[in-house]
Amino acid sequence: MVERWKVIDSRITYCDEWLTLRSDRCETRSGHVIAPYHVLEYPTWVNVVALTPDAQIVLVHEYRHGVGDIVVGIPGGGMELGDASPEHAVRRELREETGYTADHLIPLGKSYPNAGSHNNVVWSYLAIDARQTHEPAPDANEELMVVQENPIELLDAIESGRVTFQSMHITTLLWAMRHIMRNPLPRLADLRRALIATCA
Repeated sequence: MVERWKVIDSRITYCDEWLTLRSDRCETRSGHVIAPYHVLEYPTWVNVVALTPDAQIVLVHEYRHGVGDIVVGIPGGGMELGDASPEHAVRRELREETGYTADHLIPLGKSYPNAGSHNNVVWSYLAIDARQTHEPAPDANEELMVVQENPIELLDAIESGRVTFQSMHITTLLWAMRHIMRNPLPRLADLRRALIATCA
């Protein structure tokens, strides 16, 4: 049987506005001591597959310094103190990053971004009939380009390697497409048929 480790000691070794680094001293069931074991503490994250009325997916192109490259992804970010819920946070992030809003927001599930070193979860959503109702208002450290893409073409680009998506964005994208395939909505009928055809 797998058991949780015993935490012998735990201390915060670094903290700023972006992250908190916790360093633990742990002991396994067999008595093996692991120290230090570093854990990155982050707030809850959210992201969203936002589909326009004509079933195009809203994407953002953004420079990501961790990989030193321009990365294509879906809107998302971290919960802030003023966010009453993950749904509130994802609506805020969608509007801030893209200027889009949506009346229909469907929760898809939650997952661990990196259970080995992160302590947080990410909530995934699907937004239906998303429309650009405002000008984007990204943070000062964000330079974004907002585009629309055909979801089938995006899936093909990811599968072929022409586009490298973040893993948690792929999770949300696949959950969203699965939801569309299982829950026929008249306004997404063409997309549903195309998704079924790709799986045939």
